[in-house]
Amino acid sequence: MDFKVSPKIIKPLNQWLRRYGFEAECVYRKNGVFQYDPNSDIITIPGNYNGDDYDSLFMKFLRSHGLTSDFDAITLSLLHELGHSQTQSLMTDEESEECDVVKAVYSMTIDEDSDDFQLKYWEVTDEFMANTWAIMYANCFRNKVQNLENIFEKYVKFG
Repeated sequence: MDFKVSPKIIKPLNQWLRRYGFEAECVYRKNGVFQYDPNSDIITIPGNYNGDDYDSLFMKFLRSHGLTSDFDAITLSLLHELGHSQTQSLMTDEESEECDVVKAVYSMTIDEDSDDFQLKYWEVTDEFMANTWAIMYANCFRNKVQNLENIFEKYVKFG
């Protein structure tokens, strides 16, 4: 299922981030994917978001690792990217580079559209840390995450 994300979402997302003490900032890109840039502390929000099987697999993965709350995958995708921002300082540059190498090898050896690729990708240390942070935040701060989800519901055309 394709979702259309309005560029108007950026202001309330950044307000949400500031309200809850985060330094990361969101920017809108018509094309692309949810993505975190550690050099600028910027999270890219895609204008077109294709949820399809990825969202179902992502939610199964998160639930299998402790997610107990029932938020939409798009909301948890942002929390995952925010998780990168919140956990990047826990790794050395060498460890981050090693994660990049492992993901590059996966990209060259495993079909990137396969469930196997996604599941292996999410087990790489930096991705696992971001997911673990997202799970913790969603489970511990349900009201804050519900506020975030309300923003997505207002500015995303689902279906």
